[in-house]
Amino acid sequence: MYSQFKLIVCLFLCVLVTNLAACGGGSDTGTAPQGSSEQAAQPFLPGERLQLEAFSSGITGVSYPLKIYLPQNRAANKRYPVIYVLDAEWRFDTIADSLDDNKMAVILVGIENYADEGYQHREAYSQWPLAKDYFDFIRKELAMEVEARYPVDQTDRTIMGHSNTGLFVGLALLMDDPQQPFFHRHVSFDGSFWAHTDTTSQLIDDRRAQSSTLKSRTILVGANGKIGNVLYVREFDAQLTRANFAQLDMTYLEYKQDHIPVVAHSVDEVLSALYRK
Repeated sequence: MYSQFKLIVCLFLCVLVTNLAACGGGSDTGTAPQGSSEQAAQPFLPGERLQLEAFSSGITGVSYPLKIYLPQNRAANKRYPVIYVLDAEWRFDTIADSLDDNKMAVILVGIENYADEGYQHREAYSQWPLAKDYFDFIRKELAMEVEARYPVDQTDRTIMGHSNTGLFVGLALLMDDPQQPFFHRHVSFDGSFWAHTDTTSQLIDDRRAQSSTLKSRTILVGANGKIGNVLYVREFDAQLTRANFAQLDMTYLEYKQDHIPVVAHSVDEVLSALYRK
């Protein structure tokens, strides 16, 4: 009787081990075996758009809701360019739709705003000097978490914003490390460069004194409809041009559009220019 019991137990264990091996092996789940460079990557479905858990920043002291878009044509063991888009509650789907329509293999990380009364946090942290803290939150806290979970190409990061956060994108361009910049591409849609013109001009001068090299592909979009920041965007573009930074690949685009619709109107052309060869 005891021998029969031992035989049954042995057979059960053999079946269990076989099933476990089948679950852990053959299929491509999007993760890699231990010890490979893809070990930390998070599995995902092509074309997914996900609302992630809000990220609490120890630097700014608030939490930011997050979204992520993952490429349609995902390939195993490949890393992808990433766009960090601000104001994601309003701009995320517009950018993701364009990536889909243009079949661009890019990861999109959407950072929504801390929604206090009148979006005062958004306004304050898009401007100098609190923009320094917001910049540190993105590169030192958020990106480390995101890029440990998803297959991001850390040599090809873009920061993208509109209006107040378009101003922030311009400041991020000037704040970044001259030798090893965190962001490699910058897109500002109709940025609110009127907010502190003297400060912005001084930041450009300070950055030029620090280094004559500014490694970025930068796209500035101006809205010259009835409502827009086009005059201030033109001036920021002119100031950067006068500074004559080496390795700054800058494109200025202007549209007969109002401040809000200019993003959707220009996004296809912007992305094409952003990733042109």
